[in-house]
Amino acid sequence: MLNLMLRAPFYLSKLTIPHMRNSREGTGAIGNMASIHAHISTLNKPVYNITKFGLRALTQSIAAEGEGKIRSFTVSTGFVKTALTLNQIPAQADQRGITPEEVVRDVMLGPSRVKEMMSPIEVANLFLFGFSRHAKYLIGGDLLFDGGVVKTYAQRKAG
Repeated sequence: MLNLMLRAPFYLSKLTIPHMRNSREGTGAIGNMASIHAHISTLNKPVYNITKFGLRALTQSIAAEGEGKIRSFTVSTGFVKTALTLNQIPAQADQRGITPEEVVRDVMLGPSRVKEMMSPIEVANLFLFGFSRHAKYLIGGDLLFDGGVVKTYAQRKAG
């Protein structure tokens, strides 16, 4: 998991940044897919939490060294309706002794104020914005589109 979710973006960035610097404008942007787990740590996901927090740190480091010319950003979402996510529901139900519907309602979407998973196209649109000319001030930042999970999670833990 560390190789795929943290080392690969590091090495890919290391390989692409020189090409950005050597381009006519000397500019470029790198977008990384983070998660709500780049903001909060949840149970039973230590490596996932570490990689997502690390990915935000990598993104901020690239921005710091990019001198305003090489931008980087992360996109952090809650659950996205992908085949990978949907295929995990039955195993989660068996592991927890609950129905698949309860996994979606209580585990995946429980702390979210929006009670549906994001679609992949909604995530893609966030990246389109991040790479666009409209996001020139998105330097080392994170687009947190989580349906209120991070805020809700913090409130639940404090209360």
